[in-house]
Formats: sequence, C-alpha cells, structure tokens
Amino acid sequence: MLKSYAFDVDSNLLFTDNAIWLDKWQDGTWIPIEVSQKQHDDMSAEGILKEKKIYRYLNDDVEASMINFRGPDRFETDIFNAINKPDNSGKWPSWEKFIEANRYASPIAEITARWHPVKDLRKTHEKIILDVLTSSQQEDFLGSMQERLWDYGHSEAFYIQKYLDNNLYAPCSNEEFLASIGMTIKDPLSDRKNTAFEQFVLLSKHVFQWYYWAELLKNRKIRMGFSDDVGKNIRGLHQFIDSKEQGIRWKYPEILFRIYDTWDNLSPAMKISYTNPIKE
Repeated sequence: MLKSYAFDVDSNLLFTDNAIWLDKWQDGTWIPIEVSQKQHDDMSAEGILKEKKIYRYLNDDVEASMINFRGPDRFETDIFNAINKPDNSGKWPSWEKFIEANRYASPIAEITARWHPVKDLRKTHEKIILDVLTSSQQEDFLGSMQERLWDYGHSEAFYIQKYLDNNLYAPCSNEEFLASIGMTIKDPLSDRKNTAFEQFVLLSKHVFQWYYWAELLKNRKIRMGFSDDVGKNIRGLHQFIDSKEQGIRWKYPEILFRIYDTWDNLSPAMKISYTNPIKE
C-alpha cells in the first residue's frame, strides 16, 4: 500500500495558540477583542459571525481579523513555538502521523487557511526535517528517499529538496496560491481546501508513477488521508469525496480515501474510510 497524507495545520497538526481579532458590539460601539481559534470556529459554525449582531470580523474585514496568521517568517515562528512548548502540549492529534510520513518519505500536503506564501511553508518543513527529526528518523528518511529514487550517491540536501518537490504546500488564503488553483479568497474555505486536496491527489499520482512506473502501479493501491479539525471543512470534504458518481472517489478509483476528524485533541481521531467504487 502506497500512502500520502494531507494535513490542516492549526489545531490539527500543531496548536499554535494564535488569537483571532473580532469586533464585539458593546455599549453602543464595536470593541476589538481577541478570541481563540476554537472560539472562532464555534462561532462560525453556529452562525454567530454571519448574523453580525454582537460579533463581526474586525471592521468587517476577515483579513484584518487574521493579522496574527500573516507576516514574514511568522509561519516558522508559530510552528516552532508550538513544537517547543513544554510537555509536548503544542503537538496536536496529527503530529505523530506527520513525523511518520517524513520518516518514510511519503508525499504530504499542508492545506491550511493561512495567508503565508508557499515558500514559507516549504522552508519551515525543511527546517523541521533538519532540526526536529531525531537522528534515527533522519536516517529512515534518507534511506526511504534513496530507495524510492533508486539512487544512493547524493547529499542529504539533495534528497531533502527532492522530497519537498514531491509535496504540496497550500496556503488557502494566499492570493498567489489561490490563483494557481483557479480559486479566490471569496470562495468558501472548504471549497478552496477541497480544490487544493485534488491538486495533491494529482501530484501524488505523478510522484508514485515517477517512483515506480505506471506498469508497476497497476496492482497497487494508494491510500490518501486528510486530517482537519473543523467540522464544516470535514463535511465539505466528505461531500467532495463521496458524492454519488461525482465525488473524487469515482474520479480516482485507484485511490482509497480516508478522512480524520481531529476536533477533539484528547480523543483518537474519528476516521471515515471510503471503499473502491468499482467493487461496490
């Protein structure tokens, strides 16, 4: 079984603890306040922000509300602050699976609502490989890349760059990235994430064909998972995968899809698996 993994970042891969700015109607005026990511997600799911009676985005501008998720080098800083929290409190449900994917050089996607440019996500992932993986995990990674490429004569830096080329870095609020997948910031976030996920499907197929050639893939299946902590995104992804004869499991029957719902970081992820439609 060949495996690839897509990860939402905040409150799924790591808990970055970034606050979101909102306006609250109080004493006849809008007062700026900070809320946690979970509070924001709950308010969105309950329609509180849409009603705009008590809360709204800062000056009605979602980008202004997300100022803590922007800025040069902010992504790397947020990620490493989370990684370095005491007692592993910043490492959330999908972190171990992310490390496993790196050990075995499985293609990954980081599909996040953040605004940072693609290069920031890629650079931060490279730093994780160099500074966070243990020596044993780095050895596993290098061995996996050498076996996949059938090539044992290059430097560590060479194999890292080849691996990063196999991954998708998808900041789904970054205008340049959105333009590359035919979306805009006005599209619902779940649609932006779904479109990015399909791009990762195509990339993973290409990578595995490059590794093993198309003929060798005929009798092998690709397992592809996506973990996210936001219910609205999970429901949208489920529809995107499973919609009768229109979902991507019909479009790509050679891939076995799986969703991991990580909304509760204290419990094992809720898992939804999809069968091969040809065998149904």
